[in-house]
Amino acid sequence: MATKENIKVLLGLKDSKQDGLLDIIIKNTESRLLSKLPFNIREVPDNLSFIVEEVAVKRYNRIGSEGMTTESIEGRTNTFQANDFDEYQTIIDELYPKENGAKGSIKFY
Repeated sequence: MATKENIKVLLGLKDSKQDGLLDIIIKNTESRLLSKLPFNIREVPDNLSFIVEEVAVKRYNRIGSEGMTTESIEGRTNTFQANDFDEYQTIIDELYPKENGAKGSIKFY
């Protein structure tokens, strides 16, 4: 699984002690991303796999701080986004524009 290996490199993990946790994070991240894509897409497209990797790293780094919006430790403040996918929404919208259903009328003669 290339995704997990890429995430381990990004996190500097050299063993397999965290593999179970990473598998859960990856699965949840993929599921959440798929919920933002059209219904007919069943797997994360290759051109969006970077989103899974980047969000999974964020979620791994936030373990123990779930639900917090800010954290201050010894003068250093971390601010967490409410939605991990917000910064990628424009990319998703460009690739998969939402169909705007518009009200109209039709006349039959």
